[in-house]
Amino acid sequence: MNSSPSISLSSIFSQAFEQTKRNFVAFLPLIVTIILIATYAANTYIGEIDLSDETALAALQQKANMVTLISVLLTPIEIGFMLMGVKASRGLDLKATDIFAIIPSSPKIIILAILSFFVVQLGMALFILPGLFLLAMLSMAQPLMVDYRLSMVEAVKQSLKKCYEHAGIVIQMYTLLFILIVASFFTFGIALIMTIPFYVNAKGILYCELFDKQ
Repeated sequence: MNSSPSISLSSIFSQAFEQTKRNFVAFLPLIVTIILIATYAANTYIGEIDLSDETALAALQQKANMVTLISVLLTPIEIGFMLMGVKASRGLDLKATDIFAIIPSSPKIIILAILSFFVVQLGMALFILPGLFLLAMLSMAQPLMVDYRLSMVEAVKQSLKKCYEHAGIVIQMYTLLFILIVASFFTFGIALIMTIPFYVNAKGILYCELFDKQ
């Protein structure tokens, strides 16, 4: 697992765009799943909130906790689709059923997702930026655990090491992808049809750049 000395963000995005066009059909289940989740989350928070109403605030907190729980439980789906992007980056053919390969590793992925969530929340409690930085640095731990069959501890160590070595490009990419996803909601979610698989492919390509190439 060696990284290349230089990683180009423009090259990652260009390759991600080509992969998105080439493997669009294989990613359709991801698109449908994420749009349904996004719709649920949006409906959960729609409406005016009376900050003086303790009952309303308590109900909102319960809904937020439910959304967080669902997000954690669905982490294997996200990792499965990201590994599909990794597979495409390695020049292999994709099919929609590739997502089911993640099932045996789902319990470990969920456990690591929960642990990562608490670590990131700790960073958020101190300052927002350290929490976001930790989120980016830990982002490759779960796919590493599955792809290279590493232990949780070793996967976390490798993710922290490689992502920190290339922290500039990692943070730039995630920032631009976040802006792209947020902007997609201003198209009534229509743009998510392209931005979701683009996100998955870009993350998969970055993973290959960090851990596959010399």
